[in-house]
Amino acid sequence: MTDMDTFRHQMGGLEPWDSPAAPAKVPAKDVITSVLGLGPIPATQVINTVTMVNEANRIPAATEGLTPAEGVTRTRKIAAAREYIEKVCKGSAEAAIKDIKNVMARINLLTDTISRVENDPLIGANGEQLATNEAQDQHDTLRDQVNEEIASGSVQHHIRRTRTKSKELLLMLLDYPVFLLAMFSVFNVSLRLLFAGEGATIILAITSAVFALMGTLLYGYVMRTFGRRHRVFKNATGGMTAHGSTRVRLMIEQGLAIGITAAAAAVMATRIWIEGMEAEAPVALILALAALFAVLLGVSGYINYMGEYENGSDTVDRIQHLSAQLSHRTATLDNLNTQLSLLIEEAGIKIAGLNRLLATTLEHAVKTVVTSPADKAITLARSYHASTAAVPVPDLTSTSLELTRAQAEELTAHHAALKNTRKEK
Repeated sequence: MTDMDTFRHQMGGLEPWDSPAAPAKVPAKDVITSVLGLGPIPATQVINTVTMVNEANRIPAATEGLTPAEGVTRTRKIAAAREYIEKVCKGSAEAAIKDIKNVMARINLLTDTISRVENDPLIGANGEQLATNEAQDQHDTLRDQVNEEIASGSVQHHIRRTRTKSKELLLMLLDYPVFLLAMFSVFNVSLRLLFAGEGATIILAITSAVFALMGTLLYGYVMRTFGRRHRVFKNATGGMTAHGSTRVRLMIEQGLAIGITAAAAAVMATRIWIEGMEAEAPVALILALAALFAVLLGVSGYINYMGEYENGSDTVDRIQHLSAQLSHRTATLDNLNTQLSLLIEEAGIKIAGLNRLLATTLEHAVKTVVTSPADKAITLARSYHASTAAVPVPDLTSTSLELTRAQAEELTAHHAALKNTRKEK
């Protein structure tokens, strides 16, 4: 083998030298068509794309984050997105937070009111202050006592199912014309001069009308007051049970009631007698009418007296006193709790709206960047220099966004605590 053959044999066993890779570049055709607006590169990003490709030839390809040129390309869209987020945070989001805080303030006010109503003492039948449970215990004890006594045949606690007080007082007012005529006679009021408009007579007529009205109403009031006072001493059979000085006082008061009724009946009968005699009516008719109206007046007084006396008992009055307060407290709390529940639901709706606003705002801002011509240029530039690294999602956090998010999270947590508290109650 010659020396040349040996050299060739040795050289044939060596690997060929690797030639250096050609630098990446943007095809001229793509540059021309892009400048003309035909793509694939956005017309406004042709220079930036070429710059990013040239940068990739100088420095290693980025696997995470952006290269300096890519960051510069994205800068304008990042600034626009952050400006949009800032506008939303200081505009509609701030207004929504203010609105939610107003609702929360109303919730706090209602919560304080409910707590105050729950802890406010009730007033017992003797004017004493009672806790709610004490008032309820007293009410239930008295109620059970009344039910037991009624079941054993007592009539002491029977009450009227319909209100008749106004009818009884109206019956009493039917006596007013007779009392008025009686007062006209006492003050010597001339009806002829009264209708003629004589001043002194008018004054006397007004005085008579006032005294007659006072007498009529006072008579009804006195009879009802006596009936209410005597009801305290009513026993199981409907009579009165009292001892010692109390019994004497009751007898005196009953005598006074009878005397007042007799006096009123006498006034009625006398006035009818006088008017009848002046009219020269038959004496028998006058006597009959006088007796009739006197009895009617006495019966009206008796009805008013018994209307109070037979309507329940002192125990029933105590039950009604406590029941009215307990019912009013329950109705008040129900109304306040209903308002509170509605406000909590309203706050929840507004908080959900705020969270949706922040989520959609950030989503829109990110979409604005990643769908922009700048990001498209970055993606194309990476494809030109054969980089498979994904373009990172832009970081759009800002002080305003973080503050708004923190406020939204705080409101959400507070609302959740309110709902849990309501469920526990």
